[in-house]
Amino acid sequence: MIVLDLEWNRGYDKKPLNEILQIGAVRVERPGGPIVDVFNACIRPTVHKKFDLGARKLPDLSMFKNSRTRFPAAAEAFRAWCGEDRVFAGWGGGDVEALNENCKYWGLPPFEAERFFDFQLAFAHAVGTGQQIALWRAAEYCGLPDVFDYHSAVNDAMYTAVLGGWLTQEDLDWRPEPAPPRRHRAALRLSKLSFPRQDRQKVGPVPTPEEALDARSSRTLACPVCGRRLGVARWHFVVPKAGVPQQFYGVFTCPEHGRFLCRMTLTRRRDGQWQGRRSVPSITPGLAQEYAAALDGGVHVCKSRGHRRKRRPACLERGTGEG
Repeated sequence: MIVLDLEWNRGYDKKPLNEILQIGAVRVERPGGPIVDVFNACIRPTVHKKFDLGARKLPDLSMFKNSRTRFPAAAEAFRAWCGEDRVFAGWGGGDVEALNENCKYWGLPPFEAERFFDFQLAFAHAVGTGQQIALWRAAEYCGLPDVFDYHSAVNDAMYTAVLGGWLTQEDLDWRPEPAPPRRHRAALRLSKLSFPRQDRQKVGPVPTPEEALDARSSRTLACPVCGRRLGVARWHFVVPKAGVPQQFYGVFTCPEHGRFLCRMTLTRRRDGQWQGRRSVPSITPGLAQEYAAALDGGVHVCKSRGHRRKRRPACLERGTGEG
């Protein structure tokens, strides 16, 4: 069994990759068994130009910056080290996926896991909690000595391997009950308060659907109970098979009265312009299902399209000093 841990950097650019900075792993013959071999690779970052907040706090960050090893070489060295072993474990369930995402980015073959054991999930079952437990807290709970720094992949892999000794096969095989469908949870989060019928707001015409969704008149609403001015930050929609979606759903929250649903209907006019009708309807079971389906579809994050007021010359703001 290979007990794996990774450290990565998400960065702040638009490249959708958790760039791996360190691969740490230990080999054990069984969960909780003695460590028989160790692998550690520090990887020079080359994808993202900046480090996110979590990466900046890694204790070995300077080692990654100074490393001469790039990800392809580290991945192939790790593949050779794993050999024929195809059983993996980790604290949490995303490390093999992140490893394979990086392999795909670099054009490398994926790592094939016959089985993956999530020790974090198994430990939560062992201690009788439904919450995720941080690695350091689990180690503290079991009385493990605080010898190595956490958030170093090889150190975390060793801690994870040792914690395997507290797990039974029942813990390793346990899976939580599936969460209720999202459409049910979405409906429960909306306010149940009744309110008077709200007037519809006309939006546009504007050249594009995005401009209609971003318009101030689309995003600025009032609580239907108290009238407090609020705003929509994003619109959700069901992705159509062809064309542009016409129904959009957003949520705005009143601190006193809760979350309310806003619906925007877009239509294209004969002249090519787009116009919308925005409403704040009362919630019905059918409308809640429409909103839930939109949550599982696409999303448009609103952007302010207002024009900045041109700054007046300093001589006009302060006066020229001439009478």
